[in-house]
Amino acid sequence: MRKINQKEHYFYIDILRILACLCVIYMQCNRIADPYTDTSVYRQRMFVETIAYWAVPVFFMISGATLFDYRERYQTGAYFKKRFLKTGLPFITWTLINLVLKVALGQMEFRPSLSGMINLFTNTTAEQVYGFFIPLFMMYLCIPVLSLLKDYKQILAYMTAMAFLAYSVYPVCCTFLGISFNGNIQFPVAGGYLLYVILGYLLSTTDMSKKTRMFLCILGATGAGIRYISTVAWSKNSSGLNHAFWGYLSFPTVFLAVGVFVAVKYGPWKKLEQNPGIRRAVTTLASTGLGVYVTHMLVLQTLQNLTKLGTESGWWRFVMPFVIYVISVMSVLILKKIPVFRAIVP
Repeated sequence: MRKINQKEHYFYIDILRILACLCVIYMQCNRIADPYTDTSVYRQRMFVETIAYWAVPVFFMISGATLFDYRERYQTGAYFKKRFLKTGLPFITWTLINLVLKVALGQMEFRPSLSGMINLFTNTTAEQVYGFFIPLFMMYLCIPVLSLLKDYKQILAYMTAMAFLAYSVYPVCCTFLGISFNGNIQFPVAGGYLLYVILGYLLSTTDMSKKTRMFLCILGATGAGIRYISTVAWSKNSSGLNHAFWGYLSFPTVFLAVGVFVAVKYGPWKKLEQNPGIRRAVTTLASTGLGVYVTHMLVLQTLQNLTKLGTESGWWRFVMPFVIYVISVMSVLILKKIPVFRAIVP
């Protein structure tokens, strides 16, 4: 049997996980909806949405950074088992929990049938936030193939460049040039969120000069600026919310995600990491990431019903995300201590 080696633990990955969870909650509390309204409240919501938008792409980048070399630690069978226990089982369980709660509260209808069950899990009808799991599972299926290219960084860089052109640049060019989008112009071997998976591995294993880091961070800020300014400016002159630079694969979002990943990777964490108490606290918070993701909407909806606050409230948009995060973390840590619940908040 192959010996299992412990993967080196990176402090910055934990920081990214914590910040990404917070950003997901901030986006939920600052939801952007049509039609666009030219008010300070809407612009504030748009600003928060913009600077937090990197969270989902970076989750995929973290997967690339931590899983690309899984073969050095365990066999592929063990890899799939770990992925199922880590994400598959919680997804199934919390989907069913949400289904039961929402049917009982009259928030959704569900008729048990084969098609209904398939639809429940593939289209995440019980909780739309869980839609993130579907591309995540597909990415997990691709990792065993991509992992064979771990030492061929030139090939991976080529795949990244082609995927960026096909999925991040070409669609935007079609929009601005007023030409029809040809769906056959793809780069299938790095389609979808695999762009972020490969980027995460490359960025995590590449040492960068200070100038390169600075350039990528500036690029990230530029991406956020492009999305925010264009949306606010162009939405004023249109009948609804302008989505020209929206989408997790649009090039401004790729710039932002890369900038954030690099900024956190080379952040001033050394002294914090050397403090045993802080290191332990950060590791503990990061370990609740998936649990926070699957439970935060239940906490959010409960608090919203109790407080009667909405996106028009500054308290709800800026303070409550921290409250929701803290309650979610505490709930997950409690569930982790109960054997029967430990498996659904790994």
